[in-house]
Amino acid sequence: MVDDNESIRVFLRHFFKLEGIPVEIVDSPARALELFRADPQHFSMLLTDCEMPGMSGLELAHEVRQVRFDLPMVIFSTSVTVLGPNRFLSQGFVAALPKPVALDRLRRAVRGVLDPDYPARQPGSQASVVPAAN
Repeated sequence: MVDDNESIRVFLRHFFKLEGIPVEIVDSPARALELFRADPQHFSMLLTDCEMPGMSGLELAHEVRQVRFDLPMVIFSTSVTVLGPNRFLSQGFVAALPKPVALDRLRRAVRGVLDPDYPARQPGSQASVVPAAN
């Protein structure tokens, strides 16, 4: 999980702990890329902000795909609210979540990526999720 905002990192650390999902949380795309390149198979998904200093979430996703094309990626950003989810889904992200996001929506997106049997899309859901490639 990559976000340059400390309060978002604290929030997501707590969220993943409550969900029982182990997570690496870093404050920069450069650090995330360094960790990823050291052990690409260690990661099940990438959850990233879009706008960060030094490298955007889109640039990070591009670099990650050069190493491991099959890694599911979720973007979590105010850019989703401004630009709409389709801009990111068309670039290979399996989910595009706005900030702020309701916990249930975040849970459905993350669980939908990590567990294909989890009902990522429920009737009436507004989560922008497409199935992860296997």
